[in-house]
Amino acid sequence: MSASQVLHIVCPTQKRGFAAAMSFCFVCLLAYGLASGARRDLSPGVIIFTACALSIVSVAAWALYRNFVFRDELYIAPAGELPPIELAFRPDEIRAVRLLPAPEAWTPEAKWDALGFGHGRIEIETTTHRYHFGAGLDEREAEAALERIEGFCLAQRGMPVAA
Repeated sequence: MSASQVLHIVCPTQKRGFAAAMSFCFVCLLAYGLASGARRDLSPGVIIFTACALSIVSVAAWALYRNFVFRDELYIAPAGELPPIELAFRPDEIRAVRLLPAPEAWTPEAKWDALGFGHGRIEIETTTHRYHFGAGLDEREAEAALERIEGFCLAQRGMPVAA
């Protein structure tokens, strides 16, 4: 299968500074708490503190991963084997593709997006589910990716693509 018969889009990493700064602050507070008086006995307070500390470190590590390692990836191919990724489709499985509006700054979606946990603004509706794609894309890049997806799917179905 030639590369022209496959659409493969890999988004850049998000690199959101807010998430990195918050992760650093949480880990520093945790280190301060550990250094300033966690006793060595197994009282309920120490167990609860340890559980909270582990959850904070886990969330901080996940935020750093989502911002500096994770890349959203989409693969569409009309034939052949699909790779084992979540967003791998055949063009005939895709019903609709749309660009969702940017979330308002005060909404929970915008706050999750600022931390790097956003799902992307391109919604891909398939015969079975709706998926979000485009984490790490800005407005212009998301529109360009949407046009590439639409154009590829229309071309594979034998429909004329509007210029």
